[in-house]
Amino acid sequence: MVSLLAAVVACEEPKEIGLAPTTPVGVLYTDTLTITRTTIQFDSVRSQNQSNLLVGRYTDPQFGQIEAKSYAQLQLNGTFAVTDSGTTNATAASRIVLDSTRMQVSLTGSWYGDTTVPQEIVVSRTTDSLRQGNYDISSSVGVSNTIVARRRIQPRPSSPDSTVFIPVDASLGRELIALANTNAALFSTATGLLTDPTGFRRAIARDFEIKSVTAAQAAVLGVSPNGSGVIVYYHVQGESTRRSYVFTFTGRRFNQITSNRTGVLASLKPGQSLPVTTTGRTYVQPGTGITTKLQFPTLTNLIKSGRIAINRADLVVTPVPTENPKLFLPPYMVLSEVNDQNRLTRTDITSGGAYLFTVQSVGPLNRLGSSFVSPQLAFLDTRTNSYTFNLGGYLQSVVSGVSPGAGLAILTPGGNLFPSTQSGTIDATQSVLTDRVWRMVLDGKASVKLIVFYTTSN
Repeated sequence: MVSLLAAVVACEEPKEIGLAPTTPVGVLYTDTLTITRTTIQFDSVRSQNQSNLLVGRYTDPQFGQIEAKSYAQLQLNGTFAVTDSGTTNATAASRIVLDSTRMQVSLTGSWYGDTTVPQEIVVSRTTDSLRQGNYDISSSVGVSNTIVARRRIQPRPSSPDSTVFIPVDASLGRELIALANTNAALFSTATGLLTDPTGFRRAIARDFEIKSVTAAQAAVLGVSPNGSGVIVYYHVQGESTRRSYVFTFTGRRFNQITSNRTGVLASLKPGQSLPVTTTGRTYVQPGTGITTKLQFPTLTNLIKSGRIAINRADLVVTPVPTENPKLFLPPYMVLSEVNDQNRLTRTDITSGGAYLFTVQSVGPLNRLGSSFVSPQLAFLDTRTNSYTFNLGGYLQSVVSGVSPGAGLAILTPGGNLFPSTQSGTIDATQSVLTDRVWRMVLDGKASVKLIVFYTTSN
């Protein structure tokens, strides 16, 4: 009876409350808006100071062989002070005896490819210090022929014993141990001890390349900068207690990512694009600079019908299932605006922070950074193998003239680090434009669908 009563009430004409509307209002629905897909390659993908160092390689049937190397600076982990036991007296350098040196490599649990294949980690010194303000995936650094550490490992990125230790050439240990209790004249510190990172950089002028020399079909592994570095073990002459100090890879760092693409992607160059009519498919791997650009050319047809308010717009992206289960789809996606030159657009960094113009859950009211601080994440639905965005706010901002509507690029974020620029200003772009190497392929019109509910008033 309750259900029947509810149905009767629901079918009644609405009662007047106040004045009747002076213009007719209708709620409409469409799933026929045209979506164009284009494969584009960014001019660059900034790669400095990411939350993961990437090391390894794998071969992808669509994107070719992907190889990642890391370049990193050691950094002080507090004050490097050695005192005689039971006192605060600085120990003379002649009494600090180096026992051994090891490199610690801590895997983060991030990986892509086949982790059952053993890898050989090789560490070499660079010929100079990392000096640039910005590094991207194509940046290069001179490397010496001298290898300071080398070890074959069996990756276990998700297990508790994911940290490996590699013996290091004694010359590096001697170079580092010599910095203990260094005086203020060299490092310009108030305490007279080695606490100044700038001074440390002057003393350690060469940095490190970390790479894997392994089979072509292995995996790219994530390495923690905080949990990795060089450990010097030493003792004070006349004492039996063993001591240690850890220098971490938390200084300036970047990942170099290369790929030898074949097939339709072989000819794609930075700044260029491939229409879907040429490739039959579009591709997404932002970590190597390749992604799919989405445009909505018939959105203007809605505007011609009068004033409209978009109530909801669901964009469903359904990639092709991966050929290899070890090359899994990204866990989530973000959409970000691109201009007619296929460059990602962002706020002016001088206004207090650089933010990409990402799609938000609520449409932006203006083009200030405050309107773009929370990118909308679309998580992979494993049941339907798809990602769903609510584009209502974004499309409303386009029809209202707030956003330009030149197109949206698919990004696959993989970190949570918000690095600073040279001036110390927050650069939030790298939270969504990262150098992870997850990938996907979009095939046919059914791979991207848009369903829009909107209200018109004449």
